[in-house]
Amino acid sequence: RSRVWRPCEAGRPAAGRKGAHSHDGGKLLNAEVANGLSTEEAISRAERHTHHLDQPARPQLRSVYMLEISVSDPEKHGTSAVNAFVDFKVHTTTDMPRYAARSFFVRRRYRDFVWLRGQLCLSYPGAIVPPLPLVDSLIKDDRFSAAFIQRRQAGLELFLRRVAASKQLSVSTELQTFLEAKVWELQTVKNASSGSWFASIFDGTEASFKRVQLTFRQKVPDESEIEKLRVFAREYESVVSTAASKHHAFVHTLSEIASDLGQLGPALDMLSQSETELSLPFTHMASALDRLKQLHLKHVQAEHVSGLSALLAFNAGMASALKEVLSNRDAALIQYQRASSALDSRTLERQKFQEQEQGQGPKPRRSGMLGHFDDLMYDPKRGSKIDTKLLDAERELALSKERWEAISGAIHDEAAAFHTQTSADFSRGLREHVVEQISFQEAQQQQWRELLDVFKQIETVPCGSFRASSSGS
Repeated sequence: RSRVWRPCEAGRPAAGRKGAHSHDGGKLLNAEVANGLSTEEAISRAERHTHHLDQPARPQLRSVYMLEISVSDPEKHGTSAVNAFVDFKVHTTTDMPRYAARSFFVRRRYRDFVWLRGQLCLSYPGAIVPPLPLVDSLIKDDRFSAAFIQRRQAGLELFLRRVAASKQLSVSTELQTFLEAKVWELQTVKNASSGSWFASIFDGTEASFKRVQLTFRQKVPDESEIEKLRVFAREYESVVSTAASKHHAFVHTLSEIASDLGQLGPALDMLSQSETELSLPFTHMASALDRLKQLHLKHVQAEHVSGLSALLAFNAGMASALKEVLSNRDAALIQYQRASSALDSRTLERQKFQEQEQGQGPKPRRSGMLGHFDDLMYDPKRGSKIDTKLLDAERELALSKERWEAISGAIHDEAAAFHTQTSADFSRGLREHVVEQISFQEAQQQQWRELLDVFKQIETVPCGSFRASSSGS
């Protein structure tokens, strides 16, 4: 019997908390912020005047749950250059009770990974979501070539492994959907995916966000720790991106050397046909150069798949992801302040309406056209509409407050995990890089030694030396 796929909600952080932020709390927040207090101090004071927000107990998850994910078995579908695509086998092994089986697999293409990352960024704006592998502009091989597919496969697996290692992201419904749903089920979920709350705050233009962000920052300076983190993220992204670019240029030079060796070998092979006495040495050298070319190509591919080049590129993406989280924090703070101002406005509107109703009483009906106009303008439900708008404003403030607290509460832990993981990555990566360089150099020297053994067997022709005399005579 076919199983209907339904992702289990156990273990996922609550999407929202019910409750309302009182008008006094929102008004106090604005006043404290305007007086120059830090955001955290203002929120702390405002908390004393807010209604209690329900705190639903989160499910307790064992920290020892296993979630291992691998990406393998790439397959090309279609023959047209436009419609053809490659998908990969995504195999999952887990003992998490939310999944229906312990070991299972699905097939996913690159656009599915893009969807997953987008949804994780949307649902967890306070989490540093690992980057996806990017297309390298310096590498000219075809996107269906074995080398390109191998690089992409390694990058996609690294992305999923880092997601699985995250406390927040590993229990997300979005990840479970990606790992478990059938192709048509995943497409249904993708079609129903909503837009970003981040984009909904603004009019859709980058200039609008920067304008509001600048205005708000003038009133609310970041606390010192966040400002330090902001400076670090900006400088780290610049430094690691520069290092990645320089090392990438070095690796690109190795690929060009491989190309040159590939042209030099056949040229020497042709030369062996004209120099019959040295035919064997030239032939051996042409073969050695071809092997050296293959060594260079293998080394270049290893650098892009799992070497220092791949490590630097991945960490540049992680630095960018950290900046995304800081931008999400800025946006959440702006939305929180806007919601507080909106609540003030709605509360003032209700106060004016109540004062008007209580102070003036019912107005005498005017005659003629003015009376007809009064009838058209009179709304007996105006009071209830104002109350409804006020309740909506309170709910929006509660939601924006929750979002702000979620991001602010997670950002320091995420930054600490970022530093720990980065240190571990580079500690291991640099060590492996040195070992790989030694192995690469030894393999090249072995080819030259074998070639030298061939040349030593050649009878020396008694004639003038090609090299100039060192004595100067």
